[in-house]
Amino acid sequence: MEPKVINWCCGEHPFRLRIGEAETLDDATKDGIADLLYRLQMGRDRGSFAYSPVRTREVVDCIRLGLIGGGMDASEARKLAVRSWEEGDFGELVVLCITVLGVAMSGKEHDQPGKPEAGEATERE
Repeated sequence: MEPKVINWCCGEHPFRLRIGEAETLDDATKDGIADLLYRLQMGRDRGSFAYSPVRTREVVDCIRLGLIGGGMDASEARKLAVRSWEEGDFGELVVLCITVLGVAMSGKEHDQPGKPEAGEATERE
């Protein structure tokens, strides 16, 4: 999976959660990244993503780990994630985290569902 370049409040940067970053974020949340994604999205039902039932640390960690997975140095990623908290809108940061987690958990390009192309083998003989 290639990093996704996202334009956000601190510029334009590549984000990606590889297995190591995903496991670290799992450990930093109560019930893992799938539950975090669900809780981030719950803000929509409350009228604004700024009212998502998530902790500040979860949002900052998701951004930080996404930047690290995208290729940024860990100390620089930490500084930028903290800066985003200080300068950005919380609702926009939640949407950023939804995007980063959604890309990480989506289907991979090499494994798309659907019918095989004509001429593709469906069984091994």
